[in-house]
Amino acid sequence: MRERLAATRALSRRRVLAVSTMMLPLAATASCSVPDLLRPPPGLSASVRTLRASVTAEQALIGTYQHVIAAYPALAAMLRPFLAQHEDHLAQLKSRLIIPPHVTAPPLPAPSAAAAPAGSARAALSLLERAERAAAASQLERLSTAPPAQAQLYASIAASEATHAVALAALSQKAG
Repeated sequence: MRERLAATRALSRRRVLAVSTMMLPLAATASCSVPDLLRPPPGLSASVRTLRASVTAEQALIGTYQHVIAAYPALAAMLRPFLAQHEDHLAQLKSRLIIPPHVTAPPLPAPSAAAAPAGSARAALSLLERAERAAAASQLERLSTAPPAQAQLYASIAASEATHAVALAALSQKAG
């Protein structure tokens, strides 16, 4: 009888050990979902995507200025200070663009081709004014989702672009 009782206890211990070794991995994965080692690396964060969009927009604005200056060399002296400020903005934006080494980010898109300025210097200045207003509005839209340091930069760039739009409107009136 003692032997039978001992055999039952041993069998019971074996079952407990067998079941526990099978349940341990299940319990570990159930509580943590997918282990970190099995997850793909995270993509670009929202703030990095927003920063990349801002860089692309600033590149497009620089391209528009370059296009107008090439088409109307007489405007170059007036427009170069604005262009220089946009190049500074681009440098500031790019300096904050840090992509972790484990993330593969697609290259920044090339700026879209600048619209051909109309047949006059006044029309070209109006084109730049509209582009500045649109760029300022885009920067302001980015504020709500940006971290504080980026939001401050976006606000500063938007203020600069809004000021450029006002100055370009005045230049356009003088040119006309």
